[in-house]
Amino acid sequence: MIILRSIRWPRKELSKRKLYKKYEISKLVLKSLLNNFLYNTNYKLYFTRLFNKFPINSSTSRYRTYCMLQLQGKSIFRFFKLSRHMVKSCANNGLLIGFRKSSF
Repeated sequence: MIILRSIRWPRKELSKRKLYKKYEISKLVLKSLLNNFLYNTNYKLYFTRLFNKFPINSSTSRYRTYCMLQLQGKSIFRFFKLSRHMVKSCANNGLLIGFRKSSF
């Protein structure tokens, strides 16, 4: 039987997610200002300098998604947030609705 528990992110991941949350809005605003065609090149250079001052780990591409049950970092189903092994076992036990046994 599978025991569900709360998500425990590794410490490294937790710091990256906090950085992303902290700088998300300001990065989006700067990106929209950079893509605006009304500003001349001097303003765009200023915006790019501001954009480059953000920490590297503050982007979404820097952190991984982990399985909620196993904390495994590979082959994760986005919809379920589970690894393929856990999806297979949950589907076999009938915990996930709508799955058919194809080649289990």
